[in-house]
Amino acid sequence: MVLGDNRSLWVRIVLPDSSSYFFHLQELEGTWQRPHGFIQNSTFLTHQEIQTVLRSVSMLRTRDLQWKASEPLMVQFQACVRGFLLRQRLRQRLLYLNSQLPAVLTIQSHWKRFRQQREYRCRLQYLYQNWRAVVKIQATVKMWLTRRRFLARIAYFRTNVSVTPLSKTVGAVIRIQAFFRASRTREEYRLLVHSSAPPLSVVRKFAHLLEFGDNDVRQEAELLRLRQEVVRTIRANQQLEADLDLMDLKIGLLVRNRVTLQEVVSHCKKITKKNKEKLSDMMALDKHKGLKALSKEKRDRLEAYQQLFYLLQTQPMYLARLIFLMPQNKSTSFMQTVIFTLFNYGSDCREAFLLLQLFTAALRHEISVKVDRPQEVVTGNPTVIKMLVSFYRHARGQNALQSILGTAIREILEETNLNIRTDPSLPYEVSVEEALSHPEVQQRLNVSILNLKKLTERVLSAIISNTHRLPYGLRYTAKVLRDALMEKFLQASEDEIYKIVGNLIYYRYMNPAIVAPDGFDILEFGAGSALQANQRRALGSVARLLQHSAALKPLPGHAPHLDALNQFITDTHKRFRKFLCAVCDVPEPEERFNIDEYSETLILNRPVIYISIGELINTHKLLLEHQDCLCEGTSDPLQQLLQDLGSVASIQELVGEGHLNPTDPNTEQSSAKMEVSLTLTSKFDVFKSCDDQTDSKGILLSTKQLIIDVIRTQPGDTLSEILQVSASRDQEVQHGWLMEKRAKRDAHTPEKMKRNQSLISDSNLTLQEKKRKIQRNLRNLQATGTLRKHDTHAHVLQIIAQDIRHQRVYRQRRQAELVKLRHTLQSLNSKSNFHSEQVDYYSQYINTCLHNLSQANRKKMCDTKGKKKQLTLTYTAARLHEKGVLLEIEDLPLTQFKNVIFDIAPAEEDGTFLVKARFMGVDMEKFPLKYQDLLQLQYEEVSVMKLFDKAKVNVNLLIFLLNKKFFKK
Repeated sequence: MVLGDNRSLWVRIVLPDSSSYFFHLQELEGTWQRPHGFIQNSTFLTHQEIQTVLRSVSMLRTRDLQWKASEPLMVQFQACVRGFLLRQRLRQRLLYLNSQLPAVLTIQSHWKRFRQQREYRCRLQYLYQNWRAVVKIQATVKMWLTRRRFLARIAYFRTNVSVTPLSKTVGAVIRIQAFFRASRTREEYRLLVHSSAPPLSVVRKFAHLLEFGDNDVRQEAELLRLRQEVVRTIRANQQLEADLDLMDLKIGLLVRNRVTLQEVVSHCKKITKKNKEKLSDMMALDKHKGLKALSKEKRDRLEAYQQLFYLLQTQPMYLARLIFLMPQNKSTSFMQTVIFTLFNYGSDCREAFLLLQLFTAALRHEISVKVDRPQEVVTGNPTVIKMLVSFYRHARGQNALQSILGTAIREILEETNLNIRTDPSLPYEVSVEEALSHPEVQQRLNVSILNLKKLTERVLSAIISNTHRLPYGLRYTAKVLRDALMEKFLQASEDEIYKIVGNLIYYRYMNPAIVAPDGFDILEFGAGSALQANQRRALGSVARLLQHSAALKPLPGHAPHLDALNQFITDTHKRFRKFLCAVCDVPEPEERFNIDEYSETLILNRPVIYISIGELINTHKLLLEHQDCLCEGTSDPLQQLLQDLGSVASIQELVGEGHLNPTDPNTEQSSAKMEVSLTLTSKFDVFKSCDDQTDSKGILLSTKQLIIDVIRTQPGDTLSEILQVSASRDQEVQHGWLMEKRAKRDAHTPEKMKRNQSLISDSNLTLQEKKRKIQRNLRNLQATGTLRKHDTHAHVLQIIAQDIRHQRVYRQRRQAELVKLRHTLQSLNSKSNFHSEQVDYYSQYINTCLHNLSQANRKKMCDTKGKKKQLTLTYTAARLHEKGVLLEIEDLPLTQFKNVIFDIAPAEEDGTFLVKARFMGVDMEKFPLKYQDLLQLQYEEVSVMKLFDKAKVNVNLLIFLLNKKFFKK
């Protein structure tokens, strides 16, 4: 159907005289009369419509042809008009700009300045964001320039060789000169390193190595940051582990006593909020309050504490004696908190050296005082060895255990089909002889023994081949243990001594990690996962066989099938003996850490420790309690420091009143955990007990710096000659240029990394003034005995040469320590993530228990009509006394107990009850009773507690009463 077709059969035709004729399309007939119901057919066009369409199309066509014929003329006309209008507007704009030329220039300059500044800021921000890449590019460019100069030098050598006789001579001379200079430089450096008295020319040539450059500043700042981060992360992980243990304990108590878990939930929330930023805020206490208040009294106490802990850090015998003056349970806690905190868990080479000195001093002291037979070291569980193993297993040796044993243990756990059972009589009614009489049993037993040997050999090979991976401190302690036992027990055989060393290295340090790798982070396990029974059995069998091999102890029993294992134990023991000899073959700590009596003078930043207020107070109390045994007399440095400190300060005095909330019942406990940073300083020389030597240390440091400044500017064969000859004007100018360059470098150095203020002030002196000050200082150092009187100049040059050698080694050691600290921090963060998974795992369990218990309590708190009711227990004191809950009330006889009424009602907080006391109808006191506190007292076996500071109650019976009345299902 055509669009718009109404299918009408009539058509109307209008004639010229305006009359209408109606035509029927189907019948082909017409009429002049209008038919009934006429509708015009919509598909037919009339004559007029056709004419109208034709006329409109013809007119449009005619108009288009006319426009096309005149198009060039119209375009030209339009172009002329537009050009005229544009030139008119341009002329007006030029007139306006010419009249406003000063303003235009000003706007253009401001806009150019704005664009340039914006580009500069964007470029600067881009460089700040990519400073590492910038440094790398600069280093690459510097390397390229140096290489280009080197290649140009090589090309120069090659150009002057084999061209003409003259060029041959020149080339030979150049090579000879270069070889001579290189040989002389190597010889001079060899003199610096190996000679005890290097000449002044050698010291002058390498004195620039003592300068502290930009790279040193960056690395020192990063090293300081990483050390602080490692210490804070260790302390955060320890606190998190302690809180997780407390959560585990509370969950057990709540499940056993069927009580609400709301308090544990709040404890869990507290743990999850304890992040590193919160710990950093706790360390950064308000310096205007507490121990760091800006007052003379507080400052003196702060300095006394800093000097006290510096003395304890550098003199290990004080702490070594203090450990044995305390009970073993207290000494372990003291060691794990205060001592490890004092040495920052050995995170620095210096602190690792001092901590190792403490371990070895305490070990020698314990062997000399407490050990009567060598075997007591194995059977007596010495305190020092237990602490030593715990430290190097968890803090400093965990990565070592993982790298030594990880691969071997993983391979053992993957061997799921190996049979290693060596007991032929699994059914108890069958004897060993009867079982061995069967060939099948013997065959399976031989296969099991071969498998056990194979697995044991795999672990043993991993241990022996990774001797170098053992912590140095553990190896050196093994050496000290061997030497101390040999020195005290001359009659003991060497084999017996090495068995004791093997007990330390293998049984105490490695064996627990083999038996339970999931407990020592040897392998990664998710939260809630554990080893299977057959895997633990395999690891236990391997560890047992290695234990017998280390001690050369045959397996119990006389069965024939054990002969092969006993022979394997004998052969393995020989390999263990060589392994233990290699373990004890280590250099001394002074050589390992490159530390001598002058190392403290090379420390750029004074050591800093982070210790809690509670640990600081407890340490002070212990030292005061045992000062008679620790101090040798009134002149003892520790005795003098304790006199300066006086009595133990209170928490309020050390924390500050502004940090305490008197309405909080946990104020004292929480404030005791607040940490404070102590920048350790020395009141006494750690090498010489004379007070004059303490002052001479600073004088010596200043003198060395002055001598270096002088010899780098003024030539001379000896130091005496340089100090006596006056400086020329050119030398003064050169010296001023060096000092200006150093001042610019110091201006860009962070505040924590800046040199001593006295050294900075010495830089402002002229060359002649520095010479006079050097001579004065040398006379003072001679008088105090710091320098030798007969060859003072040679002695001070020896010390400077030693500083140059140590500075080079220190830079290498610092670079290695940065890598180690980054790896340690990464491992600590992984451990924190694992603890977070444990928190989530506990939280899911707690939420489930909380939901179930809340449903039960909700049903109990509603009566039969569904309305809530408040359950309140009301007892007289006499009734509670009959039940055994109430034991006594101070100053009140039993005859008056009937007049005392106790009301016990649940409080709004879950797990808390409100106890009200009334005497003869008069309200007396209210006491909030926390159910969790009762469970804690019960766990600690405390049978009696006080209510209202007067009424003594039986803890167990009170718990029973609450369980019966409030929590009975």
